[in-house]
Amino acid sequence: MVRELRVVRHACRPRPLSWFVMGLVLTAWAVHVQTAGAQAFRIGANFTGSTRNVNASFSPPDSMGAVGLDHVAELINGRFAVYDKSGATLQSKTLNAFWQSSGAGFNGSFAFDPRILYDPFSQRYFATSVDNSHGNNNFLVAVSDSSDPTGGWSGFKLDSDADNTRWADFPTMGINGDALVISANMFAQTNQVESQQVSLLAIPKSDLLATTPTIANRTFLEDAGSGRFTLQPVVDMDNGTLPLPMLTASRKDTGRLERLNVNGPINAMSLSFGPFIVVTARGDPPNAEQPGPKKDIDTSNNRFSGNVILQDGSLWAAQGVSLNGRAAVEWYEIRESDNTIVQNGLISDTELAYYYPSIAVNDFGDVVIGFSGSSENQFVSTYAAVGRTNGGVTQFGDVTLLKAGVEDYQITDSSNRNRWGDYSATVLDPANPLHFWTFQELVSADNQWSTQITQIVVPEPSMLALVILGGGLVLRPSRRARFQRA
Repeated sequence: MVRELRVVRHACRPRPLSWFVMGLVLTAWAVHVQTAGAQAFRIGANFTGSTRNVNASFSPPDSMGAVGLDHVAELINGRFAVYDKSGATLQSKTLNAFWQSSGAGFNGSFAFDPRILYDPFSQRYFATSVDNSHGNNNFLVAVSDSSDPTGGWSGFKLDSDADNTRWADFPTMGINGDALVISANMFAQTNQVESQQVSLLAIPKSDLLATTPTIANRTFLEDAGSGRFTLQPVVDMDNGTLPLPMLTASRKDTGRLERLNVNGPINAMSLSFGPFIVVTARGDPPNAEQPGPKKDIDTSNNRFSGNVILQDGSLWAAQGVSLNGRAAVEWYEIRESDNTIVQNGLISDTELAYYYPSIAVNDFGDVVIGFSGSSENQFVSTYAAVGRTNGGVTQFGDVTLLKAGVEDYQITDSSNRNRWGDYSATVLDPANPLHFWTFQELVSADNQWSTQITQIVVPEPSMLALVILGGGLVLRPSRRARFQRA
């Protein structure tokens, strides 16, 4: 059945090409769309990464990963692992050991909530997490020394709160040509309530890429977003300069998203609050059913838990929402220049609940959203929806089961929540823009989670498009380096 409701889209911006080349590109594009319609995407590599009580012990794992030219890197609660693209393990260590070996000055007090990105423009990996929950804690930041994540890393530690009255939780990370930006929710160390503060760490990208990386020229803004929750900086696939956009869904229940900007100059960055973006008001996703008597799965709230992507002038984002009493996925394309909703839609099902989505987009308008799903008849499993943009409208096919769960799951926390997530990752392969990877989570045995790493290959464009685009598969020559080796 069709799982997706849709959409309204405004006209796209023309690209800076000659009319002759534009005509050839449009012809090639039409062939690509027709071919795509007849040829479904395929699943490539599809392997299990980490498993609870086998090579990681924390719950939830916070499924997170990044893909480079030759490697797949997984950074989750309790584990850092690197695989080749067939799934063979090349390196494995604990998350604490990762930070200790990076030189961050980490003292081993429980690192958690990790994020990792691969930046195709610098061909480096960037990582972050925080440590020591509920107490005096730190932002941890690292950059790989090369495009090989099994090699050296340069790490740093920064006190999250000078007064030691709050602690940083749920860090998020984005990047563009100028800066690496990290944000976190700030909770009171005593009498904890939901955060009404966020802090922001912005580091000049050039400083992290220097022969001797440094964060000396950082901008650190404590309590920068009063009344807001979970600011998600964009991962800028256009490699633009400041300002770097951010999105938050903390007012989604009243029908508003909010745009923020990290502004220059790069040695003294600042945060500005942009306009509200009017959307359909929806509540937090309800807990998700699973077979058997165990507690329903906690689906968290409607924050943008995965990356927000900037691609070809559009912001792409996905969140969990409530739809007809069931958890569903809502996605958006927002024009970055004026914050206009270009299109949006829902991925839902009459039986299955979908939760913890993440999104990635390529230059051809192929869109992949990965997520978890379950129902009273389906154990928690990994899923993806693949969309294709034609005439400015993105249409998704049926939701595809990537790896089926096999048992019920229940590991409750101190608040009696049956935690899952808290997020997932879906990324574009820098070696081939027709390849996507999604890092998801399923139940692999009774009360046991595993991460599942799945490669999704979308249909190839026509040979005419390949010739026109010079084999780089991009319309703007300045971006070809993204898909080439150094």
